[in-house]
Amino acid sequence: MRSETTFKVLVHLGMRFKSARMIAMGALRYAASHKHLDVHVSDGKDERYDFIDFGPWRPDGLIADPWGAKATAPRVRAEVLFHASEEDARNARTDICIRMACDNPAVGRLAAHVFARRNLRHFGFVGELHDFVWSLERRDAFRDALLAEGLEAPSVFANKPGRTLADDRAALLEWLAGLAKPCGIFVSSDLRAMHILDACRFAGVMVPEALQLLSVDNEEYICEQTSPTLSSIEPDFEGAGYEAMRLLDEALQGGGGAPALPPVRTYGLKGFVERLSTRDYKGTARIVNLALDFIRSHGESGATAADVAKAAGCSARLLERHFRQTLGRTIAEELRRVKLEKACRLLRDTETPVGEIGPLCGYENEIHFRKIFKAAYGMTMSDFRRKGG
Repeated sequence: MRSETTFKVLVHLGMRFKSARMIAMGALRYAASHKHLDVHVSDGKDERYDFIDFGPWRPDGLIADPWGAKATAPRVRAEVLFHASEEDARNARTDICIRMACDNPAVGRLAAHVFARRNLRHFGFVGELHDFVWSLERRDAFRDALLAEGLEAPSVFANKPGRTLADDRAALLEWLAGLAKPCGIFVSSDLRAMHILDACRFAGVMVPEALQLLSVDNEEYICEQTSPTLSSIEPDFEGAGYEAMRLLDEALQGGGGAPALPPVRTYGLKGFVERLSTRDYKGTARIVNLALDFIRSHGESGATAADVAKAAGCSARLLERHFRQTLGRTIAEELRRVKLEKACRLLRDTETPVGEIGPLCGYENEIHFRKIFKAAYGMTMSDFRRKGG
């Protein structure tokens, strides 16, 4: 039921991070179809955008991390805190505090699965400079999943409080030199993975030949600019923002009192984006990955299977066989999947007319594309947009 009361909501997160930007996008997507929500987004890590800039506007609800929550002046009726401890929740200046966090065990398990498929026998883990709980949860799940696969436990780089970045790099170099190679290293975040790549360049350690690196967050401005480019697990930040706003809306409409919610609501993963840091160019994966790179860049603009095979440097017949063996689907199915994903983004995040979406996704025949979309999602594009994706 739609509320007749307007609720003011502040989204106060550090917008220099992709996670915060996507959470805000998800929250705004929910608010766009719930007109009783009046939402402001501000940068929780930039003093120029402190809450006081909003003048007399005062929120009923808040979506923030613990730092952003502490920076806001007024008390709110309900709030959703990302990556908050129990102590943060106890100290919250609100009647209702809902905590949300990434499903870190799922992150660790996926990392183990990625490396296990590459037939590696040696593994390592590097956590944050400070041992945050979420980093330790990823480490433990990674270790447990490897052991469950009958593989060896990872060598864990030991962080030490107070260590400078120079000391940290020296310790990393010593640790890297002692690893059995080839080795798969799981790193707790993309920012931390930059430190590993820096140490590898300094020591002349080849990535991915000697070490394969996998991290978390899929911060494109990092992953696409490092050398080599960085493979990364991407949590579903946008879905988390949508769910956070839904939970907050539910709490605000429910009045006072704590809702019947578990202590922490977790959000899942969007997927794994493979780049050069985990790719084996000596086998089938090399051809398939070249094809996937081409499809990722050109698949939405009408590329054909022949175009993909040419980019991969092999015959269409050979590439088709490798696709089936490695991915369990055909080139055409992968091209269709990429085009449908673009259509979903256009429907969900833009006001592009439905009739113009097919051509924008590489389908000149709009009626044909409408049939493909309905077969894939069980609804028309108009229904998909109306339901918010």
